[in-house]
Amino acid sequence: MSTYVETWKGIAYALGRSERWCRYMANRVEDPLPVFKVGGIVRLNGDDLADWLSRQRDRSLGVRRERLEQFEERKLQLIA
Repeated sequence: MSTYVETWKGIAYALGRSERWCRYMANRVEDPLPVFKVGGIVRLNGDDLADWLSRQRDRSLGVRRERLEQFEERKLQLIA
């Protein structure tokens, strides 16, 4: 059975972020934080959160990999 975090305060505490940041991430257009409301109470499913964090990590590392590949493509010449 999956776990849930309720309220913006609880979600912020679970992520180690501010409530404002959590609301911002939930409202962004591209890959929002996977929250939903049940009877006016906001909830975050633990499994959905793990998937979302994985996507964020992959996106972040993908950018770094691209920059590293660009750096490695440049060939430096030693001047003696």
